Amino acid sequence: MSIVWKRPIYGIFSVVLFLELAVGYYLTAVYGFMSGDASSRVANAFYVLYSREPSLANIGFIWNPLPSFMEMIVLIFYPLFPGLASYGLAAVIVSSLFAALTAALIVKAGLQFGVNKWLSLAIAFLYAFNPYIFYYGANGLTEVIFIYFINLAVFQILIWMHSDGARHLVIAALALSFAFWTRYETVFFGAAMAIVVVVWVLRTKHSPIKERLQQVEGTLTLLLTPVVFSGLLWIFFNYTIKGDGLYFLTSTYGNLGQAVLLKGDEKFTSLMNNPIPTLLFVAERLWYFCIPLLIIFVIRIVERRLFKWDFLMLLILATSIPFMQVILLLKGGTAAWIRYYMYAFPIVAVWIPYEISRMKFREMGSTALILGMLVSTVVMGMMMNNPQIASDEYEAFRHNKLFAEQEAGAAATAYINDHLSDQMILTDSFSAFRIIMGSHHPQNFVITSDHDFMDSLANPKEHKINFILVPNPQAVLSLDGVNQKYPYLYDQGAEWASLYKEFNGYWKLYKILD
Repeated sequence: MSIVWKRPIYGIFSVVLFLELAVGYYLTAVYGFMSGDASSRVANAFYVLYSREPSLANIGFIWNPLPSFMEMIVLIFYPLFPGLASYGLAAVIVSSLFAALTAALIVKAGLQFGVNKWLSLAIAFLYAFNPYIFYYGANGLTEVIFIYFINLAVFQILIWMHSDGARHLVIAALALSFAFWTRYETVFFGAAMAIVVVVWVLRTKHSPIKERLQQVEGTLTLLLTPVVFSGLLWIFFNYTIKGDGLYFLTSTYGNLGQAVLLKGDEKFTSLMNNPIPTLLFVAERLWYFCIPLLIIFVIRIVERRLFKWDFLMLLILATSIPFMQVILLLKGGTAAWIRYYMYAFPIVAVWIPYEISRMKFREMGSTALILGMLVSTVVMGMMMNNPQIASDEYEAFRHNKLFAEQEAGAAATAYINDHLSDQMILTDSFSAFRIIMGSHHPQNFVITSDHDFMDSLANPKEHKINFILVPNPQAVLSLDGVNQKYPYLYDQGAEWASLYKEFNGYWKLYKILD
């Protein structure tokens, strides 16, 4: 690959990386807000290196560990730059890097499929600087990491479809495996990839059916072995360390455990076991991310290319992950945040160069797709400002409840640092991760991953615990280990502990009585 060919790829990578880092730094270190999910991934990495009992197992067995592994590398520099943990900047660095890699991959796809560099750059630019996509590159969440790996898999499969080289299947297989170590949605996306491969191999009638079936068998073995092995390995690790191979599913800290709280929400209970309302609910959210897909649909109708195998493959890939939400909603197992439906947009974005290469009226089709990407920028930007649809994104830019919770946590951190730096404090790291990472002495916290956490929780005085830090048991914080053990402690106190300090109605610090 020549330097001239690489230059647009390097250019878009550098610009996106710089701007994502700048905005991410502003959001976390200056504005003072970060998603709880992003912070908790940093915390999992932090506990491996800097907790009271450092251990690789502290990386956790609920969420896929790859993001925390990458953040752990960044956290090596925590002693020099504490903000990598306290502000969550380690996650911002990783998410910014993968946002830039995805933009570069789209340019590479354009050049690979014969699209000129300016059009390739325009597609990548409109994707990367779509406000919704850009925000997820800057906020430290795992979505952009996952997007890069699934887009890499799609890109390699597109090349394989026309080169039939094993190398591209190997890269796609590894990308699927890394995607699994990032997010569980890989299960449905991997199944979609398998279907796509089968469709493509069986579509031709130029070879005997027996030969085609043998090719399907070999291709699927190569494509799926790494991701299947990864899944079995994750179950093995859960069984070995936690005593339950499905701990990541059954734990009260996991998605299904937290989904129990949805049973009191009429919006979600009305969807359980009701396929038609559930499909409408998903479609209502999915359409925000499907404008370029709809334009491809129209172009193919105009060019009489709609009933082609590759379009069926695109539909299967683009809808595979949203279909997972359909299943979970029917079972009452998801809160259905709008970000769970975003994957159709990046999958189509990396498909667009291939689509342009197949067009009969390339200039007209390219213009329509660029306009579609522009319209998506407006539509998705407006959606982010709708609290009924995008509540998390809406609150991220306003001093609402989530911001107030983080301010209370920061106040607790500051107080503990100033007045209790030599005291042993018991708290559930499920809730207190920001406070722990912001502490000048994180080893003074007895947390969930410590071997004596449960015993200390049952008998704090005997284990020389000085204080217990407990969150207000609202919503998901009712699952906090301290709240589970002592459900009335926050509101009513206890005879063995006295209220020492309260932080803005979100945290209470109790002193253990002698």
